Amino acid sequence: MKVGEKNYFSWRLPVGRFWGMALVVAFVFGTLWVSPVQAETNTGGCYLTITAHKFEDKNGDGDQDSGEPNLNNWSFTLTYPNGSTTSGTTNSNGNKTFYTSSCATGTYTLTETLQSGWYNTTPTSQQWTYNGGTQSKSWTANFGNAKYSKITVKKFEDKNGDGSKGTGEGWLNGWNFTVYDSNGNQVASGSTSGSGSVNFGSLVSGTYTVTETVQTGYLPTTSGGATQTVVLGYDQTQTVTFGNARLAEICVYKFEDSDGDGQKDEGEPYLPGWTFTLYDSQNNQIASGVTNENGKVSFWVFVPYNQSKTFKAVETPQAGYYPTTPTEQTTTSVSYGGWAELFFGNAPYGSIKVTKFEDLNGDGDRDDGEPFLPDWEFELVKDNQSIANGTTGQDGTLVFDELEAASYTVTEVIPDDYFPTTNPSQATTVAPGQQVELIFGNQRYDMDYGDLPDDYGMTLFSEDGARHKPLLCLANEQDCDVRLGVNKDNEYDGNPHNAATGDDGHNQNDEDGVVRGTSWGGGTGTITVTVSGGQPACLTAWVDYFDLADQDFGFDHQFTESFSYNSQNYSERVIDNEYLDVGTHGLTFTLPPDFGNTTVFARFRLVPALFNGQNYHCDRALVEPTGLEMGGEVEDYYWQFGPTAVELRNVRAAPQQAAGGLGLAAFGLVLSLSALWVGRRRRK
Repeated sequence: MKVGEKNYFSWRLPVGRFWGMALVVAFVFGTLWVSPVQAETNTGGCYLTITAHKFEDKNGDGDQDSGEPNLNNWSFTLTYPNGSTTSGTTNSNGNKTFYTSSCATGTYTLTETLQSGWYNTTPTSQQWTYNGGTQSKSWTANFGNAKYSKITVKKFEDKNGDGSKGTGEGWLNGWNFTVYDSNGNQVASGSTSGSGSVNFGSLVSGTYTVTETVQTGYLPTTSGGATQTVVLGYDQTQTVTFGNARLAEICVYKFEDSDGDGQKDEGEPYLPGWTFTLYDSQNNQIASGVTNENGKVSFWVFVPYNQSKTFKAVETPQAGYYPTTPTEQTTTSVSYGGWAELFFGNAPYGSIKVTKFEDLNGDGDRDDGEPFLPDWEFELVKDNQSIANGTTGQDGTLVFDELEAASYTVTEVIPDDYFPTTNPSQATTVAPGQQVELIFGNQRYDMDYGDLPDDYGMTLFSEDGARHKPLLCLANEQDCDVRLGVNKDNEYDGNPHNAATGDDGHNQNDEDGVVRGTSWGGGTGTITVTVSGGQPACLTAWVDYFDLADQDFGFDHQFTESFSYNSQNYSERVIDNEYLDVGTHGLTFTLPPDFGNTTVFARFRLVPALFNGQNYHCDRALVEPTGLEMGGEVEDYYWQFGPTAVELRNVRAAPQQAAGGLGLAAFGLVLSLSALWVGRRRRK
């Protein structure tokens, strides 16, 4: 029975009884049962009218504009204040009206049921609160909906790479696509199936970007590559097509060729981090890449269907390695979707470490205390060709590095001062990555050294002091060398001494070849030189008699080649390559006229004269106060002169007297003894 309809009973009751009974029934049933419409407040014969209006909101603005039709057969649900519900569908006018059985106060909610292919442009649930009193008892809620648009993606294999699907080019399934809105937000994703299709529905009008996930070994061929833009209108379906061509793979492998044979053998590791560049047959660069942890880099290239091509790979060298295979290699013919592989081998360079030492005891082994020798020259030979030279450092070592696996020979260049105690030319084989060590020992010859004081810096071997290496005579020669005097003493090193007598106590006193004259006055120095041996000789002498700093007579621990004194030029090289036959010679040289009352150091160096096939001569290079000479002898002297340069003073460190002085002393002694004898005779 609808609200407002009258109810007639088929029997009559007295008025008094009727109303009394009515009151009883109303009390009992009002207490035991309350209708849904009267859940909050029972207002008696009142009802509410609630209407849901549904329209197609084509422009999506939430309002029904001109030309936007009503929608029928859309379901709505009304929820009452007490939570109970009732449902219905819209009619041809797009309306669904609900009538309540009372005017219960509270909140009423209308909710639409969305249909597939549509989206709401107004809230899907709307509420109205009825408070009673004079408030309107009817409410209409407008619901707008718009139709979705759709994007269909089609994926095909573009074998000829022209960007269009042609005959024989099939669809590709299992390809992933992602859809983004104009703000870059992902709105959908999916993969192709069936005939290479994937549909993206539920899209509102707007601009979208469709991006494919390109699979390894394929190349996008359609316009836009892997991304295409789609503009969707209202209730529209747009189809976009993506073409991809299958690529050919050029596989480049890089391995360490441990045995250097140019082949990838079992156990030889692959090398990561090597760069390769790929070129086509016209030498155009296509791509470059770096080998991965497995020593592989793949280059993907497009070769059109029913064609073939070749490609060239070039490696970039790395320090510490040398190639054992060609650094440029060309593939075999490669077709559409095919593959080829190239192997590049490299081996680590080897090296040879040379150690040079002074073999003091000559046993061929380096013992504790035997020093290393710097500045020693070595030559490296491969296949009878000299490929490198080098000298040892201060630690006596030299490294020939960046050597390919091969056989080598290392040969030392031996100075005249030394002779080898190990093989001076040593052969070895170097494997990839291997360092071979070769040890060379040398001992210095015993030679004749000088013994000037340390301050001259001309005595020790380490100072390149004056030294004479004995000559090796032929079998038929009894004496092929020359000497100053009779004796010559060879030592391992010089013996500096403040009185130039450090050499005298070694084996024998060999400084017996030069005797100073009795008089060095009047601007002339005199000496007597004795030459012994089997041939003529050349003599060079220096006398340190002038102190440059004080500009006066006296030694200053250097032999000055030229200086000025009293407006005259002089030199402390007093004799220069003087030719002397075997025997004793008196020699003179120039001194300042007032020379005297001073002490000097002198050095004499005698070397064999040269023979030109007919005559001996001294037309040779200057002899210096330092350095090595072949054959001959060096002698150093310390001499002291009185005020007139005639008086000889006694020098305990170098006791030497002139021959004339000894004669005068002997004569005086005889005269004294004679006078004493005569006096005694007279007393008798």
